[in-house]
Amino acid sequence: METHRLIDRFEAGIAAMESAFAGTPEALLDVAPAPGKWTIRQIVVHVADADVVSAMRFRQVAAEPGARLIAWDQEVWTEKLSYSKQPAQEAMQAFIAVRRFTAQMLRNLPEAAWQQAGDHSEKGPVGLKDLVD
Repeated sequence: METHRLIDRFEAGIAAMESAFAGTPEALLDVAPAPGKWTIRQIVVHVADADVVSAMRFRQVAAEPGARLIAWDQEVWTEKLSYSKQPAQEAMQAFIAVRRFTAQMLRNLPEAAWQQAGDHSEKGPVGLKDLVD
């Protein structure tokens, strides 16, 4: 996939998240669909955190080829970072801001950066295109 289409698809994630979250009543934010499943609030906060992690990884690979990319445990983050108490609307705003900022950074990268890879602690070498995809 050409990089500009990949970045467009990445940025389109904003509209997808906004659409999925729009109009969600406050009363439903903390209702799990089944025991052991995440609530809408936890999902929104997780997506915001995952985008922060991804934004950092994209930058590491683009600026420092071969950079070590550390795996993270989403279940531990959900518990230890109190996802169930985080403000969903602010998480959504953070997601949108980070995603837009990162999309712009990706658009400004030289073509050579798209051939670079980082070293994921569990997966081994991972290219920038694969990370964005």
